[in-house]
Amino acid sequence: MQKNRCFGALYAFELKKILKNKVAIVTFLFFFFYAFLQGEFEVSGNYPPSRLAETEALNGRALDADLLEECLAVVDETGRVTDEETNGRYMDLASLVREVIGYGTDYQHVTIDDFYGRRMEIVEEIYEDSCLTEGEIRYWKEKETQIEKPFIYHDTMVSSGILEGTTNYAIMLLLILSVGLAGCFAQESQRRTDPMIRASINGGKELYFAKVLAGMTYVFGCTVILLGTFFTYLSLKWGLRGIHTMVQNYYPESQMPLTIGQETVILLILLILGMLLMSAFALFVSNVSRNALATMAIVLGVYMGMFALSTAVPISMRWLNQALCLLPSTLISSRMVLEYRLIHLGRYFLCYEIAPILYLLMTAFFIAAGYALYKRHEIRSN
Repeated sequence: MQKNRCFGALYAFELKKILKNKVAIVTFLFFFFYAFLQGEFEVSGNYPPSRLAETEALNGRALDADLLEECLAVVDETGRVTDEETNGRYMDLASLVREVIGYGTDYQHVTIDDFYGRRMEIVEEIYEDSCLTEGEIRYWKEKETQIEKPFIYHDTMVSSGILEGTTNYAIMLLLILSVGLAGCFAQESQRRTDPMIRASINGGKELYFAKVLAGMTYVFGCTVILLGTFFTYLSLKWGLRGIHTMVQNYYPESQMPLTIGQETVILLILLILGMLLMSAFALFVSNVSRNALATMAIVLGVYMGMFALSTAVPISMRWLNQALCLLPSTLISSRMVLEYRLIHLGRYFLCYEIAPILYLLMTAFFIAAGYALYKRHEIRSN
């Protein structure tokens, strides 16, 4: 019998099966409506809208002795603004200064040299705690020369909401994909229809890759819709204020010469590729376990477990800890700019330069390994 290639029809059918999964759709709709709430409360939940206008007068000014003196004139000995109603525009700046100077300091006698000097002391401590090599330290000192000083101050009331809101979607999308993809291979086995399906002309390679492509299409589509909703609402309601400010206004101890907007783009790339990796892993587990509940439990457990392990393994075990910190569960975070450890492959690479390649290679591995097991399962069953 001549074998007709029906990959397109198989792909459409598998995608339709996912879209008819009521639990998956309810999960997606919950996070879809949550995107509007997040776009609202990532900003207004932390700051009253009136303060956005108040801080505008400070934005774009150099963080020099004059601006620091203005700020310290309205704070108490702990570095907190004394009259928030009158001096609310200094609260974000005062928080930045406290993060660098720390507690137990008389803020009335802090100078601009203390601020930038203490920042470099923190950076040196990070060098030591991260077990950096001499070559890595030289690399970061070169990067430090690319950072404009004094800092050009800009509040991060909106831009920090963009950053943190973006990273929050990693766990949301993980829940969506674990629910949506858990039954891709398990469903036929649980309904005992898989022998008949595998015996069909296109029940081998074509069906396997149709399932994989349909699953990844679903996850990619959910990612685009949810992030698009979040960014659209947030930009229409609050604008993209502060997106071009240097990341040191949010993480002063970072030596990455990036803006918050650039970091957001990097996180979006890591988020999309990371969720495709988790999709491939979920499909692999579904293929192996042939049980939807087990698949959901394993996918969520592995993701959370890798995050917990990255915090439990000491930094002194550098290569293991660094490898764990490259995984989506840890790296997809606004704190990515505080990862000082580099990967040396002929030259030094940053964590976010290596991670996308790693995610693509791991995705390909899980797809290929899943196909090998799918064929083996097929042989045992016939």
